[in-house]
Amino acid sequence: MTYKVSIEDLRLYTIIGVNPQEKETRQEVSIDVYYWADLRKGAKSDQLPETVDYKVLKKEIISYVENSSFNLLESLAYRLSKVVLQDNRIKKVVIKVGKPGALSRAKNVSVEVRAKRRDNLAKVYISIGSNINPEDNVRRAIELLDKMIKIKKISTVYLTKPIPPDQPDYFNCVVESRINISPKDLKYNILRRIESELGRERTKNKFLPRTIDLDLVLYGNQVINEEGVTVPDPEIEKREFLAIPLMELNEDLVIPGINKSIKEIVKKFEGVDMKPLTDFTSELRSLISGSRKKDPEQ
Repeated sequence: MTYKVSIEDLRLYTIIGVNPQEKETRQEVSIDVYYWADLRKGAKSDQLPETVDYKVLKKEIISYVENSSFNLLESLAYRLSKVVLQDNRIKKVVIKVGKPGALSRAKNVSVEVRAKRRDNLAKVYISIGSNINPEDNVRRAIELLDKMIKIKKISTVYLTKPIPPDQPDYFNCVVESRINISPKDLKYNILRRIESELGRERTKNKFLPRTIDLDLVLYGNQVINEEGVTVPDPEIEKREFLAIPLMELNEDLVIPGINKSIKEIVKKFEGVDMKPLTDFTSELRSLISGSRKKDPEQ
C-alpha cells in the first residue's frame, strides 16, 4: 500500500537567478512537495517514528534552500528531489517550484520535476582514519571495504591534527556506498572485522593512536540510537574532517536528526587547517576504478 503526502505552498527565500542583482538579494520561491511512500507501519502502529515525519522533511528543505544558491528553477527543483529521496522509504516525489514576480504581467512562473527511486538500497557514508602507518592502513581499509560493499566515491584524504596533540597526525577521509544490509550488520560484521584485520585494539581511552578507525557516519535518512549504533554520527557538526568530506561527496546532503544541510554545517569550518593529500587520494580512487574494470558486472 502506497500513501501520498503533500506539503504545499512552502514560502522560502534564497539566491536564485542569473542576473547580477539576483546574485545579491534573496528572492521568494514557493515550493510544493508530493511524495509517495509505504507508510503501513505508521498507519498500523499510530506512532510517529514508524512513518516519514513531514515536519522533519519541511525543516530539511528549509535548511537546504536557505543555505544554497541557484541559477535556475530547474536546478532547485531537481536538487530538492534528491533531498527528499534521501529517505529510502520514499519511492517517488514530485517537486514544483515557483518564482512569483519573475515575469512581468504574470503572477508566477514554475517548474515541476518528477523523480523516483531506482532501488531500495540505502546510501551510506563511512569515515576512515589512521595515524599509525596511515598510508598503508588507509589503503588496505579501502581495498577491503571495496571488496565487501563496493565503494562508489572517495573524498579527498586530508592530513589532520590529532586530539590530543601529543601523537602523529591523522589521515582522514569519507567514502560513499549503497547497501542493503542493516546498520548493525555493517558496523559489526564489516567495519569491526576490517579494523581487527588491520590490528585495531579497542581500549577505554578513545584518544589513543590507532591503526584504523572505521565509523558509520550516515545511513540513508535514518536516525538510530540503539545499543552500539548511533546514526548520524553526533560528531558531524563538531569535526571538520567529517563535514567537509561529506559535502565534497554530496553537497545536497541534509543531516537527519538535526535537520541541517551539510552546506550550513560546513560554513563554520571555513579556514580550518586540513592539508589535502592529492596524490594519495588519486591513488585510492584508481584502486576502486581499477577493481571495476576487472569485474565488468559491477
